[in-house]
Amino acid sequence: MRRFILWGGLLVIGLDMYAQGLFLDSLLQKPADSSLISNDQWYWSEIVLSSSSAYIELPGWSHVVAYSEEEKQVTGTMLSGHSKSYYSFRNIIEKPDQNTLLLKMRGAHPLFELDQTTTIEYTSQEWRLEERQRLLAHGLFFGILIVMALYNLMIYFAVKDQSYLWYVLSIVGFGLYMGFYYGFTFEHFWPSNPHWNAYFFALIIPFTNICRILFTQTYLHTDQYVPKWNLFFRMILISYLVPIGMWLMSWLQIRDWLIETNYVIGFLGTMTMTAITLTSIIVYLRGYKPALWFLVAFALFNIGGILFIFRELNYLPDNFLTRYVIQIGAVAQVVLFSLGLSDRLNRTRKMLASEKIEKEKLAREKEIEKKRLIELQRNELEQQVTERTKELEETLTQLKISASDLRELNEVKSRLFSIISHELKSPLTTVDSYLNLFINHYNKLSQEELSDLSDKTRFSLQNLTLLMDNLLLWSRLQQDNLTFNPIEIDLRKVVDKSVKLFSLLLEQKKIKLKIEHEVDDTILMADKDMLEFVIRNLLHNSIKFTPKHGQVKIAARSINNLSNISIEDSGIGMTNQMIVQILNKGEGFTRNGTEQEKGSGIGLLMCKDFVEKNGGSLDIKIQKGTIVSFTVPLCK
Repeated sequence: MRRFILWGGLLVIGLDMYAQGLFLDSLLQKPADSSLISNDQWYWSEIVLSSSSAYIELPGWSHVVAYSEEEKQVTGTMLSGHSKSYYSFRNIIEKPDQNTLLLKMRGAHPLFELDQTTTIEYTSQEWRLEERQRLLAHGLFFGILIVMALYNLMIYFAVKDQSYLWYVLSIVGFGLYMGFYYGFTFEHFWPSNPHWNAYFFALIIPFTNICRILFTQTYLHTDQYVPKWNLFFRMILISYLVPIGMWLMSWLQIRDWLIETNYVIGFLGTMTMTAITLTSIIVYLRGYKPALWFLVAFALFNIGGILFIFRELNYLPDNFLTRYVIQIGAVAQVVLFSLGLSDRLNRTRKMLASEKIEKEKLAREKEIEKKRLIELQRNELEQQVTERTKELEETLTQLKISASDLRELNEVKSRLFSIISHELKSPLTTVDSYLNLFINHYNKLSQEELSDLSDKTRFSLQNLTLLMDNLLLWSRLQQDNLTFNPIEIDLRKVVDKSVKLFSLLLEQKKIKLKIEHEVDDTILMADKDMLEFVIRNLLHNSIKFTPKHGQVKIAARSINNLSNISIEDSGIGMTNQMIVQILNKGEGFTRNGTEQEKGSGIGLLMCKDFVEKNGGSLDIKIQKGTIVSFTVPLCK
């Protein structure tokens, strides 16, 4: 079996190399035709047509002008589809009423300089049959290619195997080449760009062969089974940059190397197909079973290509089978490749499943042995472990309680000392300086200066008192020494008490305070000390961060069984980071007010805690200034 595969593969390689050599040699042959008359790159020829013909094909020429007594028709491979007299990728003209036709022909490129007149005549019935066969055969062919490409593309997305991706791209490349060869790309994709169509094959063939090489490397695991051939494939991949560069120079009309590009593509294509076939044989002989699908698929495709080339060179008769044998071979290759990929995938899954089962078996055996040893040791140490565990648990529980209490006390102490050392120093220093002015410079100060100094001293003492209240409440809150005692509270009385406390500050900064009338009618069920603390701190913050001649508004509105109390100011506002820091992270911060007033950094955090203890929530929004709102249960 292996010997048969080896000799069969070598035979296919030899025939493929021979057929491609003949095909390349035929590309530039220019048999002379004495019936042509040359006139400055245009050739003139007169042909006599049979009376039964309806359509005449003049293959190969880039520009053709057909003259008759009734009309002039134009066609050619370098004309756009819409400028041809008969819309087709082929050089077709309709037969005039007379049987004699004068032709004016030109080749805009050496590939089209045929130096001969080849005419193919069709009756109406023959032409319709020819077109129907072409459309039917290629419709089935391209349909199968599209279905298989989409099928394998979905498998690629499912299993992420690179082989499927390169295989799909090779299918697309081959489909585009066949569409080019039979004129479908020109008729349906770029009928207005004949120049691109004429040079398209020199790009799509290298692209397709590159994808085939990459597919071969990933499918056959050449880096593992045949590392030297894998290196050879890399060299061929780099070599394909040469025809691509030559194609680009030709297409951009910098220098026309299309004929030379044709030879390079043919040579590299022969090397590619030969290397792929030999590699698949070697990999299969080395024990990789999925390579058999690969080898048979490529053999069928190569056989189809060989028969197709022999038909093009008139070594085989032109019939439906020889005309579409390459499509049949390509479909067979696509189907076999898909089956091969599926077989490889199934083998891989089975191998992985076997490895998994083997690993699970070993793991179970180890687990059983481990359990047996553990059972033996457990019986001996169970009593000692139980006693020691109980003692350790009791000790650990006591240590955790002690450590937690100690950590909380240390945190409260550190925070309290930090606030006292930083925040009390400033207001005490201010009061001390004001008192020194009173004592040592009383006679030197005017009445207005004395009044201003008195107000500032009083303001500093108020800040100091507020700070001390905050610190005391905060320390009690940290130690859980606060008792929650909800009672009926008139919101207006609490607001008035706080306003009275800050009346001097409001007057000094000339801030307009507005209290909405809903505040008068709001009776709350809350802890009095906590509520007064929240109102006092929020109002103080609004005044502190509102510049002179600003405005502060206090409002309340009922929502279900809650009262939403808001304090809005026209001050400097807050950043989103500050709001997140307070509401989400529970972290305090401090910054100076508009008149450089100091703060403790814990007021808003305590407000949030007190509001939540009373069954509400605190929210902060930014508009022109800041709106701090919180909810408190209403008295039923």
